[in-house]
Amino acid sequence: MSKLPLRDRLVVLTRPEGRGADWKTALTDAGAAVSELPLLEIKFEPDDTVLSEVLDAMGEYDWLVFTSANGVRGFFDRFFERFTDIRSVGGVRFACLGPATEKALRQYHLDSDLTATQNDALSLGRELMTKYDVENQKILVVTGNLNTPELPRLLADGAMAIVDVIKVYATEEKSVAESPEAAEFRRRGADIIVFASPSAVESFLHQAASLRPDAGARQPKAVAIGATTADALRKAGIPLAGTASAPTAVAIRNAVIEALT
Repeated sequence: MSKLPLRDRLVVLTRPEGRGADWKTALTDAGAAVSELPLLEIKFEPDDTVLSEVLDAMGEYDWLVFTSANGVRGFFDRFFERFTDIRSVGGVRFACLGPATEKALRQYHLDSDLTATQNDALSLGRELMTKYDVENQKILVVTGNLNTPELPRLLADGAMAIVDVIKVYATEEKSVAESPEAAEFRRRGADIIVFASPSAVESFLHQAASLRPDAGARQPKAVAIGATTADALRKAGIPLAGTASAPTAVAIRNAVIEALT
């Protein structure tokens, strides 16, 4: 592999603002120029009543299950508004969906007891049920507004656990049509546009008319992160050039290189 396999290539990331720094670094280190087109925004607005009930019962949980890095950040931001000592979390164990979520947990000096080897919620639930006896244990699933109820249902019905759910953040579509980033995208296009979620694909479709590259601009190839996002691109009729197997900087960089080879 060349030292700079992405030299003179332009890659667009569609993550919410401030969420793709390590991805951007990996791509620029490989020679790419990277721009950002944040098609989504994250709002940390949990239901205050549910949050209060969860924090009141903090010492009662056997497991905290996080489905994303945003869930980790959103939960602990509110946790430290109530508590000043991390030991207030109690003797709980932690389960994480994917390495990015595990990394976010580690920023609070906490280790994950279980990190799913496959990057989907049901795999995390099955691993938790297989490796640990969670029958009658109390589990808190920390998640966002777009996550399906399949994981809590699996743990409650399949493992006979006592499951609470708190949605600590919401992922919402962000209009970028009038933004400088959109104007730059229309003018220059890109070699690759990276989609991290089906929500980003949906937002792109809703704004497609205002995101069409001008005549003579580069026509981007699409790279998906994960099988679910890849399926969303196919259903949208957007040709798929590559899929990153995991939401890590290295996997994304490699998928972009492969898509352009």
